Amino acid sequence: MPRTETEEREARFAAFEEAYKRTVAERLQHGLIHTFRPGFDDGPPMRRWNTTAEYRRWCEENLEPWLGYCSPEHHKKALEAIEEFRSGTVPNRGTVP
Repeated sequence: MPRTETEEREARFAAFEEAYKRTVAERLQHGLIHTFRPGFDDGPPMRRWNTTAEYRRWCEENLEPWLGYCSPEHHKKALEAIEEFRSGTVPNRGTVP
């Protein structure tokens, strides 16, 4: 059953009051989630590059576009591949370029 606007406002305020009682540490624990980042979380604990160009090249070759560490061109290609897949014009290749 849908709530009235007043009931919704009261429910939100009650949720706010409950969250406000938490300590900062509890708020951080509840507010942050761990997302597995392929290429970062499954590799060595520390990496080093001599130049920014080397780092960017590594990102292009090793990271998924959705992580946001790729060039605009690579990101655009990935989006185009997704759209092609959704439209059914390209068979499932298992990975996005």
